[in-house]
Amino acid sequence: ALLVSFMLTVAGAVVWRVIDGSGTAAVRDAAAATFAAAYLPFMAGFVMLMLAAPDGRVRVLIFILLAVANDVGGYVAGVLFGRHPLAPSVSPKKSWEGLAGSFVLATAVGVVGAVVGLGASPLVGVALGVLAPLTATIGDLAESMIKRDLELKDMGSLLPGHGGILDRLDSMLLTAPFVYVLLALAV
Repeated sequence: ALLVSFMLTVAGAVVWRVIDGSGTAAVRDAAAATFAAAYLPFMAGFVMLMLAAPDGRVRVLIFILLAVANDVGGYVAGVLFGRHPLAPSVSPKKSWEGLAGSFVLATAVGVVGAVVGLGASPLVGVALGVLAPLTATIGDLAESMIKRDLELKDMGSLLPGHGGILDRLDSMLLTAPFVYVLLALAV
């Protein structure tokens, strides 16, 4: 149902822009509409799919804790040990040491969550602990690139000093589909 609703949204946006627009502008607008539909509602829909599982609340809790562990582990290790920039032109404060901290804390949270929360193998937790920081960092860097391309400092002002709501969700959005698939296959 999630995929069908996404495809219908994209098809509707494309048809609407082709009928209403002209040439290059219609293609650009249809691409922007597709991105907007994929970025927030489609990826966030995987959280609802996790929640629909019999142990859905635990899965969503683990997913959120993995995102928090990624951010906290990256921040602490980056502040204490960060010397080598990860992607200086996109996000100058991110470091390889911070990414290592993200892996360490997310793996610990993943193992505890998998074993205690889901009764699964510790290997599932290790897989979560590796997968979450990878996808979260890519999501965070992608959102930073979008901000730089749009020449924005923040994506909103609702959370002062945090860059807006999307800066809090960017890593979680890309991580949700991967955590859902991993848990669906392994648990």
